[in-house]
Amino acid sequence: MSAEVIHGDRRVDRRYDAEMYLRFHYTDEEGAFRVGCGVTAELSRGAILFLTDDPPPAGTDVEAHIAWPFLLQDTCPLELVVRGCISSVGDRGTVMRLRSYEFRTCGERSFFEAAQHSGAYRVA
Repeated sequence: MSAEVIHGDRRVDRRYDAEMYLRFHYTDEEGAFRVGCGVTAELSRGAILFLTDDPPPAGTDVEAHIAWPFLLQDTCPLELVVRGCISSVGDRGTVMRLRSYEFRTCGERSFFEAAQHSGAYRVA
């Protein structure tokens, strides 16, 4: 009887190497609100690997805000807001399994305000 050989990456979601600034927050086991920052190393639809000097403990529910490197309509900064649970903390970094994610606009002006100043039409 021969052993089967498994080839390739068996993960369901494709991973992307990406270094983006990340801020996170959580409530610790004593009820104190904690914040931290770091940088992403890998992203996928289901998880994020990030590096930080002070990682949340495994099992902690976390919300993280990632500075997205592209502007919405070349005008408005975006951030990716992710929520999930820390599944592991190790030498390679901290792994957060995602429950939800959404893009949000951020910055001083929205893209609608910028469109008004550029002479473009605004949908009301």
